[in-house]
Amino acid sequence: MVRPIARVLVFPFAMAVLLVGIYTAAMHAPTPHHLKVAVAGSPAQTGPPAASLRKAVGDAYDVSTVASTEQARQLVAHRDVAAAYVPAPTPGDRDAGTPGTAFAQPPRPSGPLLYVASGAGAAQVNLAALPFENVAVQQHQFLQVRDLVPLSADDTSDTSTMYAAIGLTLAGYLSAVMLATVFGTALTRRRTVAAIAAFGTVAAFTVWLITGPILGAVHGFAPAILVTGWLTVMAVGLATVFLSRFCGRMTPLAAVGLFMFLAMPASGAALPIAAMPAPIRALHDLLPMTSTAGSLRQIMYFDSDGIGRYWLALALWAIAGLALTLAYDSLRARRTSRTSHHNDTAAQPRQTAEPVPSP
Repeated sequence: MVRPIARVLVFPFAMAVLLVGIYTAAMHAPTPHHLKVAVAGSPAQTGPPAASLRKAVGDAYDVSTVASTEQARQLVAHRDVAAAYVPAPTPGDRDAGTPGTAFAQPPRPSGPLLYVASGAGAAQVNLAALPFENVAVQQHQFLQVRDLVPLSADDTSDTSTMYAAIGLTLAGYLSAVMLATVFGTALTRRRTVAAIAAFGTVAAFTVWLITGPILGAVHGFAPAILVTGWLTVMAVGLATVFLSRFCGRMTPLAAVGLFMFLAMPASGAALPIAAMPAPIRALHDLLPMTSTAGSLRQIMYFDSDGIGRYWLALALWAIAGLALTLAYDSLRARRTSRTSHHNDTAAQPRQTAEPVPSP
């Protein structure tokens, strides 16, 4: 009796170990790795601070220089850099964006200026601003921070897109797991795909309804949010169907380990991807939650700019999951057919030649 109980409890034990182990290893001490920042102005203005900064931060930050503050603002607004530092801003430079709410603002700013975009990630803003705050303190100056893409008033914690992405991912792999658990082989592959597609429509609409019209936490072009949700459920669901061909009863553990425990820190939705360990950073462009969270953030804060590449990534996950499942099932059916034919042939009695009558 003890052994069956122990076998049953292996699953929750493994889930707890994976959750604590992966999340803690990835996010317990976020440290920047080549986080991109810029210094804007003439060569005489940008040269000394950029050189000093590169020497101070090493590989933690990638420090580039740009010739104009307009170019710096474009880089920040398009998420090409996490922050842009202006050592000698003009009065017009100080009017761009809104005051950064996470930073104390001088009543009469006269020191350097830092452009950020909280919509690209509030945690990333804090990390990107740190070296420039240190420089300002060392020079006895007050750093002014202007936010070019501020957070929504209904998303001040910058967690709405992350939780929406988690919910859609859960809907994807749990739908596939439940269909396999309840129906097993009785549900055909075609019906499984149709069920996940239909469920994806309902799940996407429900997540949009709760986070948007009801709570107001996620806003933007509703059809784009619905497409992102449906593609997420299809991508994760069909990939989980393929995993079930190999993992059997352990499919839930494999799916949650891949699509949640690894994908969440790798997505950059909670903490900047540049602050994650190297193995997690390597998964950033591979796992579907990156595309889900990225799509929702682009819809909400960046007018859906560049969303096509995220949708393409999700579509490729869905297509690959279905294609690999078809290939695996076809190969297994052929092997089963050959084995059955071989067994039938071996089971047939050998016919002996009839004796030839002697003359």
